Amino acid sequence: MPKSLHEQLNPPDPMRVIGLISGTSCDGVDAALCEIGGEGQGHVQIKLLDFVTEPYSKKIQQDVLKVSRGESRTEEVCRLNFRLGATFARAAMSVLMKAGLKPSDIHAVGSHGQTVAHLPPRFDSGIMATGISERIGSTLQLGEAAMIAEQLEVPVVSNFRTRDMAAGGQGAPLIPYIDYLLLTHPEHARLAVNIGGITNFTYLPAGAQEEEVLAFDTGPGNMLIDAMIQLMTLGKQGYDKDGELAAQGEVDGYILSELLKHEFLKRKPPKSTGREEFGLAYAKQLYEWGIKRAVKPKDTLRTVTDFTAIALSEAYKNWIEPKGRIGEIIVSGGGALNATLMARVKKEFGKVEFHLSDDFGLPVKAKEAIGFAVLARETLRGRPGNLRSATGAFGPRILGQITPA
Repeated sequence: MPKSLHEQLNPPDPMRVIGLISGTSCDGVDAALCEIGGEGQGHVQIKLLDFVTEPYSKKIQQDVLKVSRGESRTEEVCRLNFRLGATFARAAMSVLMKAGLKPSDIHAVGSHGQTVAHLPPRFDSGIMATGISERIGSTLQLGEAAMIAEQLEVPVVSNFRTRDMAAGGQGAPLIPYIDYLLLTHPEHARLAVNIGGITNFTYLPAGAQEEEVLAFDTGPGNMLIDAMIQLMTLGKQGYDKDGELAAQGEVDGYILSELLKHEFLKRKPPKSTGREEFGLAYAKQLYEWGIKRAVKPKDTLRTVTDFTAIALSEAYKNWIEPKGRIGEIIVSGGGALNATLMARVKKEFGKVEFHLSDDFGLPVKAKEAIGFAVLARETLRGRPGNLRSATGAFGPRILGQITPA
């Protein structure tokens, strides 16, 4: 007999939740099966039971990128939404099978979906702030939650970003709430850095209260590097494994100086960005610019890689360092595995102690998926999941939309 709606919306503690996300790399769905218990900073406990990545087919990846570029008809977007929902459902089933569990063994799914457009509100310098649509901002994630709920027969929490945006926020980043819960140290400040498609960080003062946390996107991450690799290899290679190709190049000082003039880097937080500013179109401009200047593609790639690291360090120097020194940096995201990128990041920060998020029970590749499992649980328990100091929203909000089993 199916659970009543009351039972679905009043889950036990601890509860088992699957977190799902496909990032800006658009290569597949990360699925983290978690057992989560406790409440509040320093008391939430997470056990990662299993993790998988369900790869996208080449067709789905191409269709996602086509929608992101604004090249799809409404009918194509509509169909893709449901196809992605089915793919997300498969990822959830895959992680259950790997763990030897059944859908009836879990209580909920938290699905971030696939972002195809993210247009945060803009108020700085009057840029894009002349119309009400720009001032409100908007975001769109595909991956129909009803498909997941239908397949797994558990409630699904989705569309996490939209409520924060409706409340005047950027809708991102949202993972800082998890950083606040799990990574705050009572005696020294930390910086939690995530290098995904876009790079962002969370500044956690010693014993941080919610309003003291500062988090925002710092600029490009793997997205720009991956796009450069795809252009260099005519699509045969999707990313720079271990940063090996970038390591063979040299930084072009002129291009780097021009990249560092990018308007986003000067923008005051809270701020977020995405493919619209640092996606394939931007990469093509840089690639062609390098060719016109007789710069070797590997040198352009190395320059872009260093740009990613320097944008991160400049954001820290401009907005965090004046608040006081940090004791350590905790890194997650696929960029943490790019040795060339991380070497430049460490050079920028000097003697600061670095850790991978794995050291804190949050595997580098799984952290974001774990985060949306936690956010789904917060929603089902009636608790806000955003940080006003990170997104700029009017206040704390319970995030997401619930699709019952």
